[in-house]
Amino acid sequence: MLFQLESTLFFILWLILATVLVALIIYIAVLLINSKTKASDKKFFIILLAFLCVLIIPIILGAVNSVLGTIGDLIAFSGRNHLTQLTPIIGFLIILILTKFLIDLSWDQAVWISLLTLFFLFLLYTMIPELYAFLGFGL
Repeated sequence: MLFQLESTLFFILWLILATVLVALIIYIAVLLINSKTKASDKKFFIILLAFLCVLIIPIILGAVNSVLGTIGDLIAFSGRNHLTQLTPIIGFLIILILTKFLIDLSWDQAVWISLLTLFFLFLLYTMIPELYAFLGFGL
């Protein structure tokens, strides 16, 4: 009875830790790529972007992957479905647009910050697969 909520508690703990780590990476990237004033002025939006990248974007990409899988199965002429391989590209574009408009950067700076964020998210979900598995994208 005492450990019933253990998985939910660990998920919340990992979610907070992952959000802080991604926010720190985005903050350092904005600090180095743009300026110190932009990074300190947009702290709230950096934390919001980190939260969106850690929790909301994997859920959206799971839905997009399901839709692309269904469409790809319908139109797969060679018997193989390659349409689902577009999911990481769509995820990058979502992160790019959120970075551009939330932090208010130029496109070239937003591209580099989005690439760093996406690379760090890949490392984060590789090192902490429980966070990704809890969202329903399973191992």
